[in-house]
Amino acid sequence: MREFGKWAIRLGLGFLVFIIALSGILWVTGNGYLLKGVRATYLRGETSATFDDKTYFHQRDIRAINPQPLPFSKRSFSLPERMQKLLDETETTAFLIVQNDSILFEYYPETSVDFRSNSFSMAKTVLTLLAQIGTQDGVIEWNQGIRTLLPEVTGPYAKQLQFWHLSTMTAGLDWQEKYKSPFSITAKAYYGNDVRSTIFGQQIIEKPGERYEYSSGVSQIFGLALAKAYGKSLAEVLEEKLWGPLGMEYDASWHLDKEDGDELAYCCLNAVARDFVKLGMLVNNKGKWKGRTIIASGFFDMPLKRTWDQNYGWSFWLKQHPPFDIMYFRGVWGQFIVPIPEKNAVIVRLGKKHLEKSDDVHPDDIEKYLKFALEYL
Repeated sequence: MREFGKWAIRLGLGFLVFIIALSGILWVTGNGYLLKGVRATYLRGETSATFDDKTYFHQRDIRAINPQPLPFSKRSFSLPERMQKLLDETETTAFLIVQNDSILFEYYPETSVDFRSNSFSMAKTVLTLLAQIGTQDGVIEWNQGIRTLLPEVTGPYAKQLQFWHLSTMTAGLDWQEKYKSPFSITAKAYYGNDVRSTIFGQQIIEKPGERYEYSSGVSQIFGLALAKAYGKSLAEVLEEKLWGPLGMEYDASWHLDKEDGDELAYCCLNAVARDFVKLGMLVNNKGKWKGRTIIASGFFDMPLKRTWDQNYGWSFWLKQHPPFDIMYFRGVWGQFIVPIPEKNAVIVRLGKKHLEKSDDVHPDDIEKYLKFALEYL
């Protein structure tokens, strides 16, 4: 028994030495972010970022400084069976329908009404809304050069990069968008502790404005430039320009790369479904909120022109479903804000996964939501 104890101690010490050595190697080779990534994913039985991973990141709060809860509709409503099956199949954590400015239906099978869920790339659309407000405030211009704010952006075409290139994903940045490879630039930006140096290590290698290519790195540049223009953190800008004016009901938060660091602007706005839905309502109302113009109405005509890509414009995903021609917010695991102006309705769905993309662009869920809206709303 005594010999077994000595063997166990030696094994434990050997394992500890191995972990320390491995950690040192990872840091020396610039892969230290993998330690955080493994802790936040593989050790939890996951293979990528999750809707509830905010506890593994430092956060910057966005206060609900003027909460105005939405009223509930007087209309009695229940989901058809096929929709319930869809929500179960995709491991939905929140599902909300607002119509005529009232909550028609809400469903929280695994969470609760006050649970903050990761927006993932729906944050990209929020960035564009904030940038449009920035143009109205005179803080930026869409055709302003990014290097006037971020001279760290480099590459043969860096001097030509402007704000509108960032919103339209036509920046020409050297970037490969991969979500499940632990060694990808996307993983390093997400789990690393210096997103600024990671992004500025990538160059503008193609002429901006000529080719659409979806890139989280582009959106990170977008967020850094917008925060620099305002002289505030991105969370402060969001609180002042949207969270307060829209009367968001709950506080939100944004993932940071480190304590007091930079927001992960391309993703990771943590909020509740009832507040996400107000962003969709703002789109339905073409930028107006209770008689006040938050965003100039003409802006909402720009994405649907489909100038660079048929399915993506000015950070909105675009889908035609006659009689609807919608522009919606989308996150990687089926986070959706779907404004449907023709029905004066917004659908918000949060969760763990989405259906396959039969057309290689839009998850099949979206088509099902639109058919449901056409039939039942």
